[in-house]
Amino acid sequence: MTDLPDPQPGILRVGAFAGFYQRFEDLIRDSTRMTLYFIHSRRWRENHDAAIKSFLRRKDTMVEIFLPDLESHELMFSLSRRFEDGPLTPTLVVDAYRYCIRLAREYGKPAEVWLFGRYPAYSFYQFDERAVMALYSNTAEKKDMPAFEVTADGLLGQFLATEIDGLKRECRKRLPEELEDVIGSVSEVT
Repeated sequence: MTDLPDPQPGILRVGAFAGFYQRFEDLIRDSTRMTLYFIHSRRWRENHDAAIKSFLRRKDTMVEIFLPDLESHELMFSLSRRFEDGPLTPTLVVDAYRYCIRLAREYGKPAEVWLFGRYPAYSFYQFDERAVMALYSNTAEKKDMPAFEVTADGLLGQFLATEIDGLKRECRKRLPEELEDVIGSVSEVT
């Protein structure tokens, strides 16, 4: 990761996404709020599972999660063609749904999950005063994704806040226990 000298746009660090492992551990530990937007982020969830569960055990925390809408056939088709995971992408998204269901059952959080139907250009992991944004590749070839840690009050952090507001207007809100119905409706079609 590289520290930037002038954080006007609010960029504090730049590096490969994988290089943010310890920073994610610190952000999860020190925050009371997380807003997560990703396709499935299986490796991230596995790497930070203990920190996430420790976060959720605390009474003063809340988490919001945005995931692809499995019932958006066009989105799922595009995601399946775009990434190296290819045909496994829907299965990995189902795994992310079930992860949310398990967390909600065990910790009562997340209270709701937001399902997006538009193709994502980046993922984000927002915390109290910081966020990590990671770009997606425009090719199917696997490579290190560039990521940025940004401040909430900088240009990119403010952009992210308006994005989250917009996503909540555009996405389908589901209770975690309703995600099994979404999974079932897609399983019946395939």
